[in-house]
Amino acid sequence: MAEARPFHGLRYADHLDPALLIAPPYDVISPQQQRALYERSPHNVVRIEYPEQRPGDDEAANRYTRAAAELLAWRAAGILRADDPPAIYAYTQGFEHAGKRYERRAWFVALRLEEWDKGIVKPHERTLAAPKADRLDLLRHTRTQISPVYSIVRFQGVPPAVGRAAALMDFEADGQRHALSAITAEPDITTLARAIAGAGVYIADGHHRYETALAYRDEVRARSSAWTGDEPENFVLMALTPHDDPGLLVLPTHRMIRPPAWPENALDRLAWHFDVEDLGHADVQYATGLLASAGRDTPTFVAIGVTPGALHLLTLKDRAAVEHLMPPNQPPAWKRLDVNVLQYGVLQDVFGIDEPMLRESDIVTYTQDARAAASAVASGEARAAFLLNATPVSAIMAVADAGARMPQKSTYFQPKLPTGLVMRALEDDA
Repeated sequence: MAEARPFHGLRYADHLDPALLIAPPYDVISPQQQRALYERSPHNVVRIEYPEQRPGDDEAANRYTRAAAELLAWRAAGILRADDPPAIYAYTQGFEHAGKRYERRAWFVALRLEEWDKGIVKPHERTLAAPKADRLDLLRHTRTQISPVYSIVRFQGVPPAVGRAAALMDFEADGQRHALSAITAEPDITTLARAIAGAGVYIADGHHRYETALAYRDEVRARSSAWTGDEPENFVLMALTPHDDPGLLVLPTHRMIRPPAWPENALDRLAWHFDVEDLGHADVQYATGLLASAGRDTPTFVAIGVTPGALHLLTLKDRAAVEHLMPPNQPPAWKRLDVNVLQYGVLQDVFGIDEPMLRESDIVTYTQDARAAASAVASGEARAAFLLNATPVSAIMAVADAGARMPQKSTYFQPKLPTGLVMRALEDDA
């Protein structure tokens, strides 16, 4: 069972403007945005979560040592303070997408770390060595979980109801509204913890952070002469959103391609496995509307530029033939994913773009913006593009339940959970 506990949240002092201090997760921050966040405030969380690499950095003085020094200085100056008593933090993130207003709920907890094979916390993506090494160095130096792992929780029944929590902040930043409150009443904490214990937990964003926390726990445990299992290293900062929350939004990630060679009769070859409807010079917004409607029942894509200037609607007609092209050891839930139907039935079978070639960034690139994909084709930046529907949350959980991992760029949870609302310093929970 998943074990959630309250923790002594490390937060910015109440007199500071949080709109100047939060940042996106480190893995979506561009160099230009990193510099802008540095200029926004001398205490923006980016300075400890994702410090700048400086010329002359060496092993003794580098961005990890600077992050640790900044963190220590901010705590000494009262910029950051640990809450007492410990709490579970309730959070609401209000945002707009495509002209519609959303509110997404989450709870920040300290969740016990569990190995993947226990099936208590379930991943859906594979991780890379370099980001894990980076996050592990940062955690070793700061001993603080700065950015939360973001997860989906599937409760047994309706999400738990708790009493009124103490409001800590309510502000707007970059077009989003953020409201955070502290749940400190023991009955409410017990209610939440029991509900989470009986739920399924699926990582949405933060697989690298979770595996980093596991690796650090193991390092500390190996050095310890006695280990109880209650040490703060046994838990990770996690934000949990109910799987059926109305504000849980997953965007599609469209593919733009520049294959090494263009196949002859590409459109005819697509017709082997798909019904192909010529949309002519249709507007992209109109095409994505057709895509959403047709894709409710079967994998469907919009092809841009397979023939010059034209759009085509591709609707899968021979699922068995496409699944025959996929790795045989993958479970049915994995084979049903639109991203895999596109990869094996279109990109690989028609254009010769196999798994190793996907790692060559100039062959396939990605965007969440359908108009940007169309513009890339029109400008010649891409030879063609393929628009997809978003992967449903139910499909993400089904793949995780089957013990499989989704391909890279399969999901994009919108918006990203900000860093800097609340952190967890291991020394405060010791």
